[in-house]
Amino acid sequence: MSDPVEPSWKLRLGFVLVPLGHSAGANIVTLLAFRFMTDNLAISAAAAGAIFAIMKIYDGVLDPALGAVSDRTRSAWGRRLPFILGGGLLMPIAIVMVFSPPSLSSVVTTQAFLTVALMLHATAYTALTIPGMAMLVEASDDYHQRSSLMAYRVFGNSLGVVLGSTMPGWLLAYWGATREGHAQMSWVVAAIVLLNCVVAVWALSDAPQTLPNPAQASAAPYSFGDQFRLAWANKPFRILAATHIFVLFGTAITSIGSNYFNKYVLRHSDSWLGTYYLISTVGVVGSMPCWLWLARRIGKKPCYMLAMAAFGILHLTWLLAAAGEAISLLVLRSILIGVASGGVILCSYSMLSDAVRFDFIQSGLRREGAFAGLTSLIDKLSAAAAIAGMGAYLSMRGYAASKAGAAAVQSAQAIDAIYICFAVAPAVAMLLAIATLMRYQLKEAQLLGAAAARA
Repeated sequence: MSDPVEPSWKLRLGFVLVPLGHSAGANIVTLLAFRFMTDNLAISAAAAGAIFAIMKIYDGVLDPALGAVSDRTRSAWGRRLPFILGGGLLMPIAIVMVFSPPSLSSVVTTQAFLTVALMLHATAYTALTIPGMAMLVEASDDYHQRSSLMAYRVFGNSLGVVLGSTMPGWLLAYWGATREGHAQMSWVVAAIVLLNCVVAVWALSDAPQTLPNPAQASAAPYSFGDQFRLAWANKPFRILAATHIFVLFGTAITSIGSNYFNKYVLRHSDSWLGTYYLISTVGVVGSMPCWLWLARRIGKKPCYMLAMAAFGILHLTWLLAAAGEAISLLVLRSILIGVASGGVILCSYSMLSDAVRFDFIQSGLRREGAFAGLTSLIDKLSAAAAIAGMGAYLSMRGYAASKAGAAAVQSAQAIDAIYICFAVAPAVAMLLAIATLMRYQLKEAQLLGAAAARA
């Protein structure tokens, strides 16, 4: 077997920039929009959770549909780039809408406006993520090269976390966590996301393109039922998808819970919140060579399980944190969580790309978009459950919404609820994910053997 061709610098740049754009756009909304709604617009935590859940469900239903459409698309730009460009243009508009809502007559009309804005944001995110993931799977047939390309994607995703989490925290600390401060912050991030996505489209203009075979191109589009049967028939994908449900539940609740934990438990400004994500991102990026080496050494599955276990245990240590804790302990915990997160992200999506490759080897059909859409659907529904559950739980425990933007007085029960959401829930989720992954068996030798048998 000949050695795989090394990807060009433009291709690598593109696989950094696409996730950078959608990660920045997603993180600014995931991290700050929920708190903006409860603490600046006087929307209850339960209502905010319901709005986010509606948006996530809409987004999840859209994902498989767009993935299947992109599989069948033919254009001068290939199957994926038109969607990436469209998402890159819509994302900045949606970001500004979310954080600059007009002063409407009632909370109900404000909630309706934000629901529409978040749905537009979700549409843009889907248009960026599904084709971007499908392009990466198409870019290489090599088992380990896909992991290397996934590392570039993780690097871009990590830079997006800095842009969408660290920078907004610092900007809010400078301008103030008021409605005006949020609006100014959103314009800055939106402008950078727009520029990034335009450059990403240029960088991927020469990316390897695949086409559906003639039978696939002339066949009727996949229905939702067809796509679910397709996923269910692929056992490695089925197991990874079930694992992903718990992983995304745990990571989604930590993303939203972090700003509440920072504000009401640690009692730090948004500047520290931004610094926390910068430090953890350093851990994510810096750990990539180690996780790649370990995945080759012991296998992707044990590596994935190790990363999930570390993530859960480290989040449990937040139960020991309180206002006035030494900065050195916060920094250490933050960077170690970043290291664990790097392994979770790299291994989960690298293994999912292997399962999609396994489908092509078995069927001969190019269905990367359909599988990427199904993966994203699972992500969104899991996140919807986490966000809606957190919102309902905070409201049930007496979390007080306000319009002031400053830290409101919260009851002891509400503070305990924040601890549980940020520290305990992700640990339980990772434990369930590890138990689910135990049944996964796909390895490099099986992929090579199946490919040789088909050839």
